[in-house]
Amino acid sequence: MTFTENSEFAMQNEKRNTNTGRMLKDVLVQAQAEGRTTFGIYECAQLLNTAPDDVTLCILPVGDNGDVTVHIHHTLMEAYCLENDIKLLKVDSLEKLEGVFPGNENSNTDAVDCSCILVKAPEKTDHVYNDLMDVVDGPVVEMPA
Repeated sequence: MTFTENSEFAMQNEKRNTNTGRMLKDVLVQAQAEGRTTFGIYECAQLLNTAPDDVTLCILPVGDNGDVTVHIHHTLMEAYCLENDIKLLKVDSLEKLEGVFPGNENSNTDAVDCSCILVKAPEKTDHVYNDLMDVVDGPVVEMPA
């Protein structure tokens, strides 16, 4: 592979990663509007304990915040999802992920905990959701700002 081919390959991966981030944002906004999202490690664990077959996607932010507890929670969540055929998607930034949801911009309203997000499948066919599910098992997704 030449340098030019390698550069083109890297640019295609970056473009695909950006498109995946936009698709994820659209899917999350739609899923929250339809009540198909669960936020926070504890709430997600409860849902997986009671209705794991309803969950189709798990979203975890990456980053070293230095908290061992969060790392252990994420590792356990990853293992559970992989063992139960739940698609896993890692995003580049907790802050960008929090910015997708209304209420996280100012402290006067209830903010959602984006340390872990579970998404249930839509009842109707959703092409953006289906496209996202096709590309989920890849590298860390860069969320749009």
